[in-house]
Amino acid sequence: MLSDAMVVKPGPWGSFLLAQRLIHIAACIIFLLTIPRIRRYSSYDVLVFSTLLLFFVLLELGSFTFLDDYALYALFDLIIMLCLYASGILTVKLSTIICLYHSSVAILIILTLKDLNLHAQIMMIIGYSFSNGAGILLSITHHKNTRQQYLLQQYLREKTLQLKHLAYRDSLTNALNRRSFQDHFRDIEKMALRLEKSDKSLFLIAADIDHFKKINDNFGHDIGDKVLLAFVKLVEANIRPVDKVYRFGGEEFMILLQECSMDTAIKRTEKVMQLLNSGALGVEELEQPVTCSFGITPVLASDTIDSVCIRADEALYNAKHNGRNQYVFAPAPDK
Repeated sequence: MLSDAMVVKPGPWGSFLLAQRLIHIAACIIFLLTIPRIRRYSSYDVLVFSTLLLFFVLLELGSFTFLDDYALYALFDLIIMLCLYASGILTVKLSTIICLYHSSVAILIILTLKDLNLHAQIMMIIGYSFSNGAGILLSITHHKNTRQQYLLQQYLREKTLQLKHLAYRDSLTNALNRRSFQDHFRDIEKMALRLEKSDKSLFLIAADIDHFKKINDNFGHDIGDKVLLAFVKLVEANIRPVDKVYRFGGEEFMILLQECSMDTAIKRTEKVMQLLNSGALGVEELEQPVTCSFGITPVLASDTIDSVCIRADEALYNAKHNGRNQYVFAPAPDK
C-alpha cells in the first residue's frame, strides 16, 4: 500500500507519505538499472550505501506522518534493519555506519517528536539497541562465513591443481607424463585438423637416450636420474613454451612440436643432438657425452593416439638400428 489512512495523520501528511514511497520506488528502480553496470567492488559498495542511506532518510521522514501510536512503524523499521544486516550486502564497516546513524535518528525521534510515555520510550530504545546489536552480529557472522567459504574454495582449488599436477607430471623430471598425453590427445587432434590445410603441422618426436642402462649399471641410478633431469632441461630450453615434453617411461620421451614445418622440426632435433654431442648435458660424473636417438613423424587429423605413437616409435627403432645418435623421419602414410 502506498498510503494508510488508519495510521497517518490527517491533512497533507497522506500526500507526503505517498510522495515518500514513490521516491522509494524510483530509487529502487534506479538502483536496479545501475547495478548491472558496476564493475568494481568499491563502486558497488558506494552505490548500495548511498541507496540505503537515502532509503533510511526517507523512512525517518515518513515517521513524521504517523500518529502517536508509533509501535507498528518502529517494528516495521526494525525488521528492515535486521534483514539488511543479515543479507550481508554491505561490509561490516558500512553496516555499522548505517546502524549508528539510523539508530541515533530513530531514538531522537522517539524522545523528542513522539508523544510516548516513559515506559514506551524505554522499550523503544531497548528494542532499537538490541535489534541493531543483533543485526551487526548477523552481519559479522555472514561475512565471516562468506570469508571462510571463500578460503575453503581457494584451498580446494589449490589442492585440485596440486592433484592435477601430480597426476599429469613425472615426479622425477617434472615433465608431462603418458597420462597427460593421452588425456590431451583430443586437443592435439583438433590442432592437427585446424592445421591440415596450412603449410604448418604438428610433429611428434620419440626420443630415447642411448645406452641408458649402462649409465645406471656403471654409475648408479642417482647419476641416471641426473641424466634424465638434465636431458629434459636441455630439450625444454631448445623448444618453444607451447611445445611439450612427455616422459613415457624410463629413458623414453615424446616431444610435441606445434605449428611448425618439417624443416623446423628437423633443425630443432639436430640442435639438441649437437648439444648432447658437445657435452652440454653437464653431468660431471660421466666421462663421455650422452647421446640420444630420435624418431620424427607428423601428426595427422586422422591419426589415433596409437597410430602416431607407433609411427614415431618405428622411426626411433630405425634410428637405433642404424647405429644410434641420429634421427629418422617417418612421413605420413598418405604422403
